[in-house]
Amino acid sequence: MSERFYNLLQKYDVPAPRYTSYPTVLAWTDKVGVKDYEASLQNVGAGLPLLSLYFHLPFCENLCHFCGCMQVITKDHSRSREYVDELLKEIDRVANLLPAKARRVSQIHFGGGTPNFLQPSELTEIVEKIRSHFTLLPDAEVAIEMHPRTSTQEFCDNLKTLGFNRISLGVQDLDPKVQKLINRHQTFEMTRDMIKNLRSLDFSHFNIDLVYGLPGQTMEGWTKTLEQIIGLKPNRLAVYSYAHVPWARPVQRTFEDADLPNPTMKLKLFEKAYQTFTSNGYRHIGIDHFALASDELCQAQDNGSIHRNFMGYSTRADAHQIGFGVSAISYVGGNYFQNQKNLKDYYEKIREGNLATFRGFLLKKDDSLRREIITQIMCRGKIEISSLEKKWGVIFKKYFASELSWLQKFGDDNILEMSDHEIRAIGEGFLFLRNIAMVFDATLDEVRKRASTPAFSRAV
Repeated sequence: MSERFYNLLQKYDVPAPRYTSYPTVLAWTDKVGVKDYEASLQNVGAGLPLLSLYFHLPFCENLCHFCGCMQVITKDHSRSREYVDELLKEIDRVANLLPAKARRVSQIHFGGGTPNFLQPSELTEIVEKIRSHFTLLPDAEVAIEMHPRTSTQEFCDNLKTLGFNRISLGVQDLDPKVQKLINRHQTFEMTRDMIKNLRSLDFSHFNIDLVYGLPGQTMEGWTKTLEQIIGLKPNRLAVYSYAHVPWARPVQRTFEDADLPNPTMKLKLFEKAYQTFTSNGYRHIGIDHFALASDELCQAQDNGSIHRNFMGYSTRADAHQIGFGVSAISYVGGNYFQNQKNLKDYYEKIREGNLATFRGFLLKKDDSLRREIITQIMCRGKIEISSLEKKWGVIFKKYFASELSWLQKFGDDNILEMSDHEIRAIGEGFLFLRNIAMVFDATLDEVRKRASTPAFSRAV
């Protein structure tokens, strides 16, 4: 690692949002609730927009110690029955609020948790309920997250029957030492055999998730994991930076800080992944995704329809995102809403005949403008000034005079180029997109002021 690169790392390795939303969740308020969400749903009809539906299925048999997702740990598979019953009610309730002409769906994603915790018949009920209310476009992406360790043949067979066409597999790292520390036991053979089985069922689109910066990771073990993953030939790869936030996720205290790679090693792990994937036909997307040139994600990056949300990078940026289930997040009508994060509270609200919204953020014009700028940075590493001025009716240099002065430090470090028409990350700047995006975050100071613990994970 060069001295210049090391100095950049030291300078910019600071707590920073991941910007899966803007404003970030910590800026949201419980003053936004059910009535606001209902109003946004009812007003979705203008222009006959498309919908992207997300279903959060929280159950897992075991707790992965690195995980920051909302999950319910149990080996009692009968518990999913109660959850599915309430989820079906929520689908009815939301669909009935949407105008009849505004129910066209371009994307569905089942996440968690471990969605294949459900019984095949329960997943069938959910999909049939969706189809009873919504019209799926012929080219709709229908995706589900799977855990090879707990999946069954019956569940896999049913996915094809139900019309799923993209499978996402969490791997994180295949090194047994790392898996022991994070309490996730999933051999390479287990993952390979599941993909082979799904391919025999004519599935052809696979995502694999990896995480760098996990406890116990070494360059030797990581290199082997990358080689094994390349051999599986997934269409997309996500290589997430591990967020060490034990004050928010106490389970992360099950291993020692000394087990974690230091920031320099952590960056070398990402560099190794970058080199491995780009030399094997994958294009780097945003800060942490890779995709084959033939994949829709690359096409979305080229035509500007790429989007960043709570699942990472996604296509279909023009779609309203409607979340179902405990803790699920929606972005509807230009506003954010989140369901109750506690399972008991979620059940209570749905059984009362209500929606389960408990907080959100209603964006004003300035918020929406900054959201678009941050999205451009995080998705494409650049800001297209001329198009923003035309769309929003602002003079960029005047409106963002203060921000432009702050951006100059990135220019001085030769990781950002600025002109009258465009601001673009260059060189190592793509490793610090979160830092660049922070310059346009008008809520950051207030979020930090309210926080009693560090508000965000570190940028590197």
